[in-house]
Amino acid sequence: MNATTKNQKKSVPAKALMFVSLQGLIGAGVGYWVGSFVTKSSVFREQFQTLGAWDLLVLPILVLLVLAFHEMGHLMGGFTRGMKFLLFIVGPFQLSHSPSGVRFKWVFNLGTFGGLAAAMPNPDLALAPQLTRLIAGGPLASLLLAAFGLLLGLLADGQLGAYGFLVGGFSALIFLVTALPFRAGGFMSDGMQLLEVMRGGRAVEERQTLTMLMAQSMSGVRPRELDQQAIARALNFDGEPLREVVAHMYAYYAALDRQDEIILSDQAGWLAEHVNQLPVGFRQSLTLELAMFESCHGSLEAARDWLSKSKGGVVDGARRALAEALFAIAEDNKQAAKTQLAKARKLKPRGYDAGAMMLTADLIEAAEKLL
Repeated sequence: MNATTKNQKKSVPAKALMFVSLQGLIGAGVGYWVGSFVTKSSVFREQFQTLGAWDLLVLPILVLLVLAFHEMGHLMGGFTRGMKFLLFIVGPFQLSHSPSGVRFKWVFNLGTFGGLAAAMPNPDLALAPQLTRLIAGGPLASLLLAAFGLLLGLLADGQLGAYGFLVGGFSALIFLVTALPFRAGGFMSDGMQLLEVMRGGRAVEERQTLTMLMAQSMSGVRPRELDQQAIARALNFDGEPLREVVAHMYAYYAALDRQDEIILSDQAGWLAEHVNQLPVGFRQSLTLELAMFESCHGSLEAARDWLSKSKGGVVDGARRALAEALFAIAEDNKQAAKTQLAKARKLKPRGYDAGAMMLTADLIEAAEKLL
């Protein structure tokens, strides 16, 4: 089965557009209200009159600090329940866990520019309380920072007071937008996730299954040795698109590691048809896999197309270099392939998933034998 998708929708789903529009309307409404309040308040006018043109350069820094505080709130909430650090992204800055320690990386992708935090649950504890703290920590942190910023604005004079009002106002907006329950672009808002966890039932069971597979893989269990019954359960997920794709990705990696061509082809075909269910910024990790599949088993033209869709995003650097190497081999460009394989070997230890790294090492070695 060819992995080229039959229905890759380039347009954003109507539901996502609706929620993005809703966010915009809320933001515009809050902005209009704040603007009206500022123009009528002598305190606000006096504070903001102290700002000059150079203060515009400080504004992006304040925005990043507000976003960072929100994401740190998520992590701190998770840490209070025994969760372990995985990923922290704000603007172009990324920190991620790896077997060799925490790694810094520049990342330029609009899909993750607004911030992202991830933590690994403790498998020995109940999942729902951990997720509740992790999810609620972000909006709560923004609410606290909003109160602090507005208080600073009222108590401090001049430039510092103006900065306080800016931080407080933007933090209040972040709290409002993230606390509302909605979906957009493959993501669920904090409010929507919190409602799902509080309802319990199948949604929490699905998260538990994927968490167990993730924990196994990150502890060094390679894909073919993961709990196959858990993968089978995950493949029966029906409801949350993101979890469905993650389940099929585990099945794809297991088949790739076992060299099971039939299941591998079936999973690649399913993933190609559902690639847009992953959020922008994370979709590239899947399109790289599909590029590798096509380079080895399918169409060179399709592989080139998937590679063109793989720029940026949060991806394993070694897997990206490996995808480029396999494409170069398919093009019979041995020098480019050697360069990319050397890069893949260098970047492999920086991956955060110890089990997946074993598969990557085997694939690099197999590719080198083709040269």
